[in-house]
Amino acid sequence: MGFMEKMRYHTESHDEELDFIFNQELDVTKNISESTKQSDNNFFRGLKIYKRLLRRKISVLLREKLQKNFTNILYVTINLPFNKNSQRSSAIEYLLNMRKQYPDNDIRILIPIINVKPTATITSKNLSIEIDNKDYILEKTSISFNFFLQNRKNKAILYKFPQNEQNIQIYGIYSPAFSYCKKAIELNKLQYLAPFIKSVRICTKKMFLNKKENFNPNLVHCEHIPYFLGNEFETNLFSPIKVFQTIKDFTQIEMSKIEPFWAAINLVDEFSMRKICRDSTIKKLVAQLFNLHNARCFYKMRDCIEFIYKNYYKFRKYVDKGDDIEENIIFKKLNARTLKLFPQMAYENDIYYNQMTFSIKHADFWATDSKTYYIDIFEKPNISGSMYNLIESTKEKSTYITFGKNLENYPLVDTREIYQCFTPSDFRDLRRKNKLQLLKEFSADRIKTNFIDESLFVSTNSMIAGYLDSFFEAPLLFANPSNEIFSNGIDILFNSLLKLFELHKNIQIIVAINEGLSNSYIKSWVEFLSKNKYLNGKWLFIDGEINPQKYMSAADMILLPRRTNMISIEHFIAMHYGCVPVAARSGILNDTIDDIFDNITSGCGFKTKKSLLVNEDTNELYTNTLLKALNLYQNNPSGWNLLVKNCLTRNFDWNFETIEKYEKIYKKILDY
Repeated sequence: MGFMEKMRYHTESHDEELDFIFNQELDVTKNISESTKQSDNNFFRGLKIYKRLLRRKISVLLREKLQKNFTNILYVTINLPFNKNSQRSSAIEYLLNMRKQYPDNDIRILIPIINVKPTATITSKNLSIEIDNKDYILEKTSISFNFFLQNRKNKAILYKFPQNEQNIQIYGIYSPAFSYCKKAIELNKLQYLAPFIKSVRICTKKMFLNKKENFNPNLVHCEHIPYFLGNEFETNLFSPIKVFQTIKDFTQIEMSKIEPFWAAINLVDEFSMRKICRDSTIKKLVAQLFNLHNARCFYKMRDCIEFIYKNYYKFRKYVDKGDDIEENIIFKKLNARTLKLFPQMAYENDIYYNQMTFSIKHADFWATDSKTYYIDIFEKPNISGSMYNLIESTKEKSTYITFGKNLENYPLVDTREIYQCFTPSDFRDLRRKNKLQLLKEFSADRIKTNFIDESLFVSTNSMIAGYLDSFFEAPLLFANPSNEIFSNGIDILFNSLLKLFELHKNIQIIVAINEGLSNSYIKSWVEFLSKNKYLNGKWLFIDGEINPQKYMSAADMILLPRRTNMISIEHFIAMHYGCVPVAARSGILNDTIDDIFDNITSGCGFKTKKSLLVNEDTNELYTNTLLKALNLYQNNPSGWNLLVKNCLTRNFDWNFETIEKYEKIYKKILDY
């Protein structure tokens, strides 16, 4: 009988333990009272039940804590994540893949609200804005604050974007200090970037303390912009929020000109601004500069500084006209006096000379988007310039992460995007029809009558120079860089094209550079081609924003002679449409393009033998690569078709290893 009682007790205990494990409710007090009534000898059994109750309560608390212990990440970017035709959508794609693979991470996007008139009210509950010809009604949150930058106190308010189909929450910061920018690319300028990042820093701390938004970020992931950009005169830079910094290119960070006065009137705090305004030497110099460009008398220091601030770049146009120009003399004296007022600004690695310095110093971890570039910055100190020592000292908290791109948004079978639909199995004839259609659109007659397909352009105010011969059988080349000469290798591009024309190569080229004619170098190149009648019908230049899909689905090659690691998706999209890249062996281009002569089975393009950041003749390096591409196109049709097919079937999607690497970095930062 006693044995049976022991067995029954063990069975009951086991059942209760199972209930405990599966979180079933137990009337433990009832069990205890019944057991104590039966016998005092059951006292120890009651203690065991109490012990199980305590274990259960602790387990429930732990489970609740684990459920709340998600990784809350605020993804900060100035690349607005809306337009699928640009790199802006990369943030959305990354977050979708991260959430799919690691659903416990709560990641939200924070962007600047731009293209809003300064007179717009920010006191209303909702804010209406337009992005990429689409209207958005933003909901005002409970987070608003003031911050001092640009010689004044600025107001900022956090808004929520409406629910999107990806179910990713996007926040936007509105402030008159930067929201009047018309384009996101303008936010790279110091006078806009400084107030945005300043407001981001304050906003993340406000979110951390704000319970109404139900989101407390414990990690900030900054995409290619500094997080700690602000003023060094603050005494407390400590923040409990961890920072992960991604860097696309250190050469885009380093300032080429030391301008302490310009940095000071952007970044100093209110106390330091009073210091500037009260200084007799600064007052005298500001009055001289103000009176040079204004008929009014010098009367109020802050108003004069604000006038100089708004017109600073207009004044600095004299910078290349000699040291005896009066504006240059005044600016030199202003810079020297500013350094005397704030001697800490004289250090080379100070934030005023390098926008990313403080961010790298204070970030918990940083990474580049390219293995090639990551290796190069450590092996070639000249690539990162004065940043090298800081990069080397922070190597232990850095790595590279491969860039990804989901190409499902770029259909090969959608006539709204391209003229003739095709697939990897039937591209040979159909892609050629796209080419013939594009040549027809840019014939001399259509350009003269302005009878060109409007879907080729984003806006109608594009300027066109040159034309193409629709009856001229030749490989069609395409280039669509920004107007940054050095980083995009535009000088290499133009010199290589001129060399091909000198060699009497049968080619046609379309070069599209938005705001290209505003650059004197590009303008002189276009004028040179216009005067050469021998080149009629062989070239076309477009100054304006274009829809690149129709060009890429028709062109035979895309030319990418970049010197630096500029993150862009254009070579991904070009290959997706069968447009073969002829690229520099640098950065992400080297990571994601296989040269056909390096790998004949899976090659999908052509690359220079070396990086274009070398002492050798870069024009010759790229021209020789282009000549190899033309030779294969003209003399080996079957080999070229294999190359195009490899491009069409190439997979650049976010893979498991890439997302896993991000997750490991997040955990490493938060566990540190």
